[in-house]
Amino acid sequence: MNVRHVTLVVVLLLAVGLAHESRQVGPYKLVVGFLQNPAFAGYPNSLDLRVTTSDGKPVEGLEKTLRAEIIAPNGERFEVEVRPVHGQPRFYRGWFIPTLAGNYVWRIFGQIGDLVVDESFGKFFHSEVAVLDPDRYSVPRRR
Repeated sequence: MNVRHVTLVVVLLLAVGLAHESRQVGPYKLVVGFLQNPAFAGYPNSLDLRVTTSDGKPVEGLEKTLRAEIIAPNGERFEVEVRPVHGQPRFYRGWFIPTLAGNYVWRIFGQIGDLVVDESFGKFFHSEVAVLDPDRYSVPRRR
């Protein structure tokens, strides 16, 4: 692997890391973002939620006690079904299709262990807005 390949891999890993918001909530670390980055209006995407203890151990079983909703730019709320990722402890998904370009907010609420959680995440993207208008990036351009 040459220097260009290594540089590209590092840049891609940093971009993925920047496209999520990380927060300590009590004794737990939550990392929240979109699974697909960048996100485009009209295309399927998912909550990408990771939960660990302070010492990095995965927290499992949260599909029973934790809920998530996505809040669209127009204020409309949509609750996604929090589901564990098979074979990947600490990872959870919640599928949806964003239909508007603009900024979105994730609200994660419920319980992790004995801790009641109600947190909002709105800085999980690295583009100008959380969900981009696909027409700006389409070839050929629509008229």
